[in-house]
Order: sequence, then C-alpha cells, then structure tokens
Amino acid sequence: MKQSSKLLRQSLLGLLLLVLSVPAVADEQLAYISQVLKEGNHQMVRGMQAQERTILRATAALKSDQPGQALELLASAKTQDPLVALLQAEAHRIQAVEAMKQAGAYGEDSGTQEQLLASADLGLGEANARFYSFMDKLNHDAGDPVDILLPGSDIANVFMFDKARNRMFIYASDGKGGLSKLADEYVVTGSEKGDKQVQGDGKTPNGIYRFIKKLHGDELDSRYGPFAFPIDYPNELDALHKKNGNGIWLHGYPLDVLRRPPQDTRGCFSISNNRLIEVANHVKLKRSWVIVGENFAFDQQGKKHELLKSVRNDIETWRRDWTSLNTTSYLSHYHDAFRSGERDLAAWKHYKRRVNANKSFVDVAFANLTIMHDPNRWPEGEVVVAEFDQHYKSSNYADQGRKRLYLARDSESQPWKILLEESVKQ
Repeated sequence: MKQSSKLLRQSLLGLLLLVLSVPAVADEQLAYISQVLKEGNHQMVRGMQAQERTILRATAALKSDQPGQALELLASAKTQDPLVALLQAEAHRIQAVEAMKQAGAYGEDSGTQEQLLASADLGLGEANARFYSFMDKLNHDAGDPVDILLPGSDIANVFMFDKARNRMFIYASDGKGGLSKLADEYVVTGSEKGDKQVQGDGKTPNGIYRFIKKLHGDELDSRYGPFAFPIDYPNELDALHKKNGNGIWLHGYPLDVLRRPPQDTRGCFSISNNRLIEVANHVKLKRSWVIVGENFAFDQQGKKHELLKSVRNDIETWRRDWTSLNTTSYLSHYHDAFRSGERDLAAWKHYKRRVNANKSFVDVAFANLTIMHDPNRWPEGEVVVAEFDQHYKSSNYADQGRKRLYLARDSESQPWKILLEESVKQ
C-alpha cells in the first residue's frame, strides 16, 4: 500500500513538473533567462515595466521549482494585478504539494489531498505565454516567417495570429526585399481550441484574411475596448468547406479588465487596450492581411525559397498555357474541387472551351504579385493565396483588374492546382 502511495505521489509530482515546463526549457536556459531578468542590463529588459519584469522573474522561479523565491519577488508587485495573485497561488500550491510529500502516508486522506493539489489548474496560461514570448525574443526566434512569401506593393502589412503561442506578430516589407517586424504581442483567442466550423462554436478560424472595417464609438460595446477590426471571415475557402459564422474581430479588453487568459473570447482576437491603441495605427483596411494558425515556422529560408519558387513557376506555366490557346493544357492547372462563383470544374471547362473557340490570340500579363502561404492543412492539402493585377487582351475582348487565386497541392512532389479563382473588388 505504501509503495502504491509513493508511486502515486511520484506520478503526480511528475505531472505537475510537466505542466510547469511545457514547452520544455533546459535548466541552463532557465538560469540564463533568470539572470538576464535579474540584472536588467539587456536591451530586452531595460525598457520593460517593473511589474512585467517581476512577473517574468516569478514565472522563471516557478519553472525552476523555487516557489519561495517566486513569493519573495511577488511581494513587491502590485497586488491588484490578477496575474500576480495567480502566480502567488501557484507558488503556495507547489509548496503544499511538497509538504504533502514530506508528510508521507500520515493521515487517511493525505493521498487524496495531494492528488487534488497536484491536479489543480490555476489558469497560468497568460504567464506562460508571456514567458515563452520573452524567451523567443531573447533567443532571436520568431524572426522571418515562412508564410509571408511575397508581399506586393499594395500590401501595407501582415498580422499573424499564432494560436498555439498566443502571439500576434505584425510584419511589413522593409523596402529591401525583406521583412521588418513591427510588433510581437500576447493575444487572447477563442475559448475552444481548433478551427472554427460553425456559428457559436467558440473557435478562432484558421486561414488567410484581411481587415475590412473599423468599429468604434457608439457602434461598439465597451466590453470590446476602444476599437474593433473585423476580418473577412468566412472567405471563399471557408465557404467551399461549408464553414459559417461571422463577427471575428481584433478588439481590446473590457474597460475594467487588466488581464485575460489565453483562451477567453468567442472566436475573436483580443489584446490589451493600451496595446490596441498603438496597434490600430498599423491597421489599413483591405491592405492589412491576416494569417491565423498554430506554431508558425520561422527562419527557414530554404523552405521559404522553394515554396515561393514552386508557386511562381506554376502560376507562370498556367499563364503561358492560357496564352497558347491550348485549352486542354490550360485547364490541366485546375483542381478537381475547383470553384469560381457558381461554376464547378465541369462548368468552368465548358465555359472556357466555348470562349477560347472564338479567339485568334490571347495575351495575359500579371503585375504586383502577392503570395501568402497558409500554415494550416486543408482537405485538399497545402494552400497558398496569390493576388495580382491582371491585364488581359484577346482578339475580341480586353480587360484588366485584380485577380485572386487559391492554389492547393497534396504533396511537395505535385504541382499547385487552382482551387478557387475570383476577381477582387477594388
């Protein structure tokens, strides 16, 4: 019986340590982070508010299994901050679990009490998200994102919401062919994990979107903070997969709320009001793109180069086959699940064969190309979005406008196929 109780305590302690260390942080790395925060000389720390620095130091102490040190640090923090109270409670919980270990089998219900203590969830998601964000920045992680393949000149910037990291990144072109990171913020997302499917499921949708409106003043309830910026969910790709719902916004906190746990909205993105006021300056309607997913890939230049090369090559081959008036080759670039408005692939083929039969030549040119990679796996496989200015001229018709393609491939060995094709309203 004693052996079973000992094994139970060991298992529960292991579970507790696992919760405190996911994702795993090496002891040396924890020591380094703690030292940087303590000394305060690093550029990442010099401009940091004292409260945030204390919270990070206390979180590091808890992850180093030093609850007493965490409590000493938190004694100097502003006690009205709910995150401080949660960290203090966590420190006391760890001490209580250790005390129960020391007590051993004394008392009939000690094992039950220990189990309850070790399995309690105090909601430290925000503290963990902020700690890992600081760790990434200190290690110069989350640099160049793979998914922003080619931002055209009409793209103001790209907001990236990483639901796994609870991070919002903002990138813009640096004017030299690279990207400049404008912001890296803690963000709150939907109360339920996973990709949004239906109205009211509490999930934040995965995909590529744009900000399309600004809400403020009388048109916005105070619980959403000073501003809200809706995105164009559901888009054409969502509609193809029968996803529904609406009202997905980037917004603030209720005016009397200082902290929010990582999963606490009905599907929106939420950041603190003071940060939202600053971030609002970066939002350019229809010119700020939004990428939503989990565990974005960064600093993989080889992968990014190959992705961009493959997409550009397949788009150019499609353009050349179009201008050749070889309708069979041209139509081979379309996916079996293709849609354009009300037309499926069969209707599209019939339409294009009829149109091309009356032409003696076709000339098509593309300009101002934008290509974004969707970090999420769709039923059709990997997806990219391409937008460009299209200049079309034939023997009996001429037109120009903005075109958007969704292209998909099931594996890297296969060509990109056009899944959706549409004209973009300017």
